[in-house]
Amino acid sequence: MEMNTAIVTGGTGALGRVVASTMMNNGIRVAIPVRPGSRGGALPPEPERGTGMMYWREADIGTESGAATFVRETAEQWGGVGILVNCAGGYAGGEKIGEVSSATFEEMLTANLRTAFLMSGAVLPLMRAAKRGRIISIAAMAALTPTAARGPYAIAKRGVVTLTETIAEEVKGSGITANAIAPGIILTQANRASMPSADTSRWVTPEEIAALVLYLCSEDARSVSGNVLKVYGGV
Repeated sequence: MEMNTAIVTGGTGALGRVVASTMMNNGIRVAIPVRPGSRGGALPPEPERGTGMMYWREADIGTESGAATFVRETAEQWGGVGILVNCAGGYAGGEKIGEVSSATFEEMLTANLRTAFLMSGAVLPLMRAAKRGRIISIAAMAALTPTAARGPYAIAKRGVVTLTETIAEEVKGSGITANAIAPGIILTQANRASMPSADTSRWVTPEEIAALVLYLCSEDARSVSGNVLKVYGGV
């Protein structure tokens, strides 16, 4: 099992693309599951001198079979999976509990929590066999400090925190670590468009989060596990 092979879910999103690019630029090969029907979406570019650094295929990682198959095929492609970064997610807000539909609630659970749960469960047997591994999941400030009219999103992201803490307890002494990153508002085009008058100087950049992911993957972070790292910037 090589620690230079990672799966980055949500690797075509605003944050995931930066995380995947940062990892490839630092010599880590990246496998990206993409939503069925998207034909790769906005995949990150491979490094100029790093052909063969990226593997992708369409996979529904919100299902047990989809997650397991993608992990198995990645391991067959590269001989193992040393790192999992759960960047996949989505956001819905604006309605209070009692107003929000069960469909929206389920959508938030699948996008933010179920994918992380299933992908973590699929990679853990490989990591346990290799006696090393890194699992990093993206939570959110809303998971730790909930606000009104964001219930399903906050609940799902809080589940990511509990998932991380549970995994960390279950893998103690195994050479595997599990941590979560809880960003404040991330500086993306979508967030700029939805909050045009906001002071973006206080927002967290995807590059800052990617740098923290890279550190958590390193040997220097071998004793860092079970943490939720707040990256709130100036918010």
